[in-house]
Amino acid sequence: MAIQLPFPVHWARLESRRSDARERLDGLRRDVLTTKAVIRSALDELATRHGIPRKDVDYAVEGYADDMLSDAIYNVERALERELENEDPV
Repeated sequence: MAIQLPFPVHWARLESRRSDARERLDGLRRDVLTTKAVIRSALDELATRHGIPRKDVDYAVEGYADDMLSDAIYNVERALERELENEDPV
């Protein structure tokens, strides 16, 4: 008589959570890039309409938008990173 393991087994649950956390973190980072592109586009339109120099738009995106997006996602990003760091290797 064979022994029946309960499903899902412990290692299967760990792998499922790991891939889920990795997918969510990757998705978050892709969405941040998309959001940054939308912000850049909106600022470019504003600059075109009002003669704002390109360097000022670059400074705003690189200085403020990057920091704003980093601040906005920090807690979620860090939680996902901790979830990946704390899991046992499979």
